[in-house]
Amino acid sequence: MPASLTRLDSRVEAAVGTSIASLHAEEARLSAQGARVLDAHRALTKAETAVAFERVRLLICADRQRRVDDQLLADLSDQLEILEDAAAARDQAEMDLLARVEEMRNRPPATSVPVPAAVHVPLAAALRR
Repeated sequence: MPASLTRLDSRVEAAVGTSIASLHAEEARLSAQGARVLDAHRALTKAETAVAFERVRLLICADRQRRVDDQLLADLSDQLEILEDAAAARDQAEMDLLARVEEMRNRPPATSVPVPAAVHVPLAAALRR
């Protein structure tokens, strides 16, 4: 796995307290919040990949060996629109991931629930037997 998949990896790692690689490796044991962060991270990674792919397609479309004519201009316009849509989807995925990270940061600390005194008495009596 590459060192960094998105520009938000360091924020995700700080929120969950582990690396992105460990997060993926420990997927089966994640809390519900951790799973939501992982899903949002995957969506952002996919969106980042789509933006990179569409950007390359735009560069190929704009190859300087192509004759500049109406067809090339139409192709460039279409490809630019596709790239804009991919970037908008990426921006939405970033906002979703940031929202999941914020939820993770604001989660209440795990505290033990006090056991009522009535439960201690039968347990103590059972242990004496």
